[in-house]
Amino acid sequence: MTETPKLSHCADYTRRHDRDRFLCALFAAPEKREDLFTLYAFNQEVSKTREMVTEIMLGHIRLQWWRDTLSEIGEGKVRKHEVVEPLAELVQSQAVSVRDLETVVAAREFDLEDRQPADQEELDRYIDQTSGQMAVLSGRVLGASGDDAEHAIRLAGNAYGLVGIMRAMVFHGRAKRLYLPKDRMENHNVGQSDIFEFRKKEEVRNLTKELAELARKRIAEARKHRGAVPKSARAAALPLVLADGYLRKLAKAEFDPFSAEFGLARPASVRLTLNGLLKSY
Repeated sequence: MTETPKLSHCADYTRRHDRDRFLCALFAAPEKREDLFTLYAFNQEVSKTREMVTEIMLGHIRLQWWRDTLSEIGEGKVRKHEVVEPLAELVQSQAVSVRDLETVVAAREFDLEDRQPADQEELDRYIDQTSGQMAVLSGRVLGASGDDAEHAIRLAGNAYGLVGIMRAMVFHGRAKRLYLPKDRMENHNVGQSDIFEFRKKEEVRNLTKELAELARKRIAEARKHRGAVPKSARAAALPLVLADGYLRKLAKAEFDPFSAEFGLARPASVRLTLNGLLKSY
């Protein structure tokens, strides 16, 4: 009887905390998957900062720890840490740079401000620096190069990120945090308490529907540019397909963002086939 290969720390960490990207990474070439898992584990370590601290200053200290760690990697020094060590190897391979990773850390400063974006433009900036940046770095790990390829992959990452913000409404609401554009909420007469108390109001559904329509347009735009993404790097853009599926679930729930079928508690199905996922992109 053949034993199932044991996952590395980064692979298992990604599987448990970033199920979507874990599934998509499985569509990359076998020799590249571990690099993706390392990148995603690093992203998870940084992105969970706000959830891990009770005081904002402790969050800044944690992000500074990662800045110092990355700076040391650039100098050839590697801290003993289950994510840092493989991350240093990834940097040494020149697949990504310390500067690339520092951008991911800097983007998470917004999480520590505990305020909602003023408008869609500010939210888009945050998404671009987080989900969009991660997609681009994933593409580089998989060998994508050139402005056209990176632009196409970034579009996919940003579309996935916008859907992710919507799916996290319950998660953020429980923590009394808002990532929805303030001006859009005001336009639909949606108050903070409506989100924090998960009120199934028509105004909330209308707001969610508007954001879903925007996400749909961005998914369509990303697909227009998919020809620029080399086959070897498609795994970096595949979260787009999952985002499309989540929007279908949202529409089925009549745009109720608090639906159990739509939220983060229901990750992508493992029943997706290789051909099915790639063809859907």
